[in-house]
Amino acid sequence: MAGATLLSRIRTSESAPTHAASDRELRASILENLVHMCGTRLGTMLTCPDYGIADVSEMIHAFPDAIHLMGQTLRHTIRTYEPRLQNVQIVHVPSEGLDLTLRFSINARVVVDGSKRAIQFETLLDASRRVTVR
Repeated sequence: MAGATLLSRIRTSESAPTHAASDRELRASILENLVHMCGTRLGTMLTCPDYGIADVSEMIHAFPDAIHLMGQTLRHTIRTYEPRLQNVQIVHVPSEGLDLTLRFSINARVVVDGSKRAIQFETLLDASRRVTVR
């Protein structure tokens, strides 16, 4: 299963035939990994203290650089812990009106089995500190 996470490969039985992951399966696998990353608070994993993203409540103390710092931690975590993505760019998407949601667009290239193609995800951090990746 090219492009699948290690956990996905372990879950698959050894008797199952291997095949190249479809674009949909690959995107779902990467999305699952990004959801885990964004759902992990930076510094909570003893073996990988740089895994995860900064806590939004801690970002308030970094104002006005909070948005930039959040984007940096997101980019660093993806570049370090999602090797299938290259040329990762994090772009802040300003909210409209009084919306208190912090949005970032994740633009990258998926590199699997020598193939490169563009992919995009969106992260949403709402006022209750809930992170959504889609």
